[in-house]
Amino acid sequence: MGYPHPSHPKETVLLSKYFGDPGARTYAGWIERGGYEGLRKALAMPRAEVIEMVKQSGLRGRGGAGFPTGLKWSFMPKDEGKPHYLVCNADESEPGTFKDRELLRWTPHAVIEGCAIAAYSIQAQTIYIYIRGEFTEPWRIMTKAVEEAYAHGALGADAFGSGTRIDVVLHRGAGAYICGEETAMMNSIEGKRGNPRIKPPFPAQAGVFGMPTTINNVETLSAVPHILTRGAEWYKGLSLSSPKSTGTKLFSVCGHVQRPGNYEVTMGTPMRDLIFDMAGGMRPGRTLKALIPGGSSVPIMTAAEVEGCALDYEGIVAKGSMLGSGGVIVMDDSTDMVRTIWRYTRFYAHESCAQCTQCREGTAWTTKVLERILSGRGKQEDLQLLLDLADNMTGKTICVLSDSCAAPVVSGIQKFREEFDAYIAGARRPVLAAV
Repeated sequence: MGYPHPSHPKETVLLSKYFGDPGARTYAGWIERGGYEGLRKALAMPRAEVIEMVKQSGLRGRGGAGFPTGLKWSFMPKDEGKPHYLVCNADESEPGTFKDRELLRWTPHAVIEGCAIAAYSIQAQTIYIYIRGEFTEPWRIMTKAVEEAYAHGALGADAFGSGTRIDVVLHRGAGAYICGEETAMMNSIEGKRGNPRIKPPFPAQAGVFGMPTTINNVETLSAVPHILTRGAEWYKGLSLSSPKSTGTKLFSVCGHVQRPGNYEVTMGTPMRDLIFDMAGGMRPGRTLKALIPGGSSVPIMTAAEVEGCALDYEGIVAKGSMLGSGGVIVMDDSTDMVRTIWRYTRFYAHESCAQCTQCREGTAWTTKVLERILSGRGKQEDLQLLLDLADNMTGKTICVLSDSCAAPVVSGIQKFREEFDAYIAGARRPVLAAV
């Protein structure tokens, strides 16, 4: 596991400081390491001030969308006439992403503390932590941590003697990628099929059980205690480039690198430093060909686009992709880009909830056309067909699963067309059997 390198001059270690430290998993160990100070401080502040502090810090959602966290909290109604809910999205399922799992495994009380601060701020008495079903070890660790938090008064009817009730319910998912989408997750919590909902109404208006709800990612909530204890200006100062991208970010690096793993870097760190310094660069004799910076659902970047790219929301957008979940999939010059893209589309076709025609049919047909090309039966017209399918799948469905399928296809054809042409022309041996 490639844990952070604190010696790196551009790196500030916050979230991953205790990765690999079993002592940080217990309540007593977390208290020894400064844990729950943020929650105690928040409970003594007016709710509006906590929200304003998070807003001023510039913290943005780390699950993929990058929406300002404090602003999202402020959307919750201020009246107390209805129950309010907080949902922690721990259903990490984006291919190439494995950082939330480590936060659950090594610092469960950091997740609970961040959830409790958020719940207090938005007047939510109940927190649902929706954990991916395959996360067996994190589930066990989180279950024990929640029990400890109740036993020591961090949770319950009178959290730390504040008179505020904060309850946590762990909810186990069943391995559906679509349930990582916030409204599908809410349906799943309610015991329904995990189909995304049409918005509006937005979750802050009508979320879980029709009540005002805020959904945040594990990494987002784990950063909140640091903001409470050290201040918004301090967190805002953790940026090497854009003032709109603050703090640190965990990046999961996998693929053709020598040291795959999770690396925490200050926003704005050069992408090249992450790939070639921290993750060790390519395997001997290989060169970088392409990478996907934010999980498989964002556009592919070429090796040339990696040069001069800053690891923040604006820097990656400037290079034609998105930061997304921070799942960096690295591909060297041995990669067959057509086959790789087909594997992604096959995944999305399998995981589509089939609610929207454009997604149900589009992901399936995209996969079939790519299989035709890879089996040596492709035609030049297939490339335009793929682009047309992608256009019909983008921005036209309830959620963005079909957009996610289209992103690697469009960017792949634009940037690696010669590989598609080689299969179509017969210059490359088919890798799939004709069906």
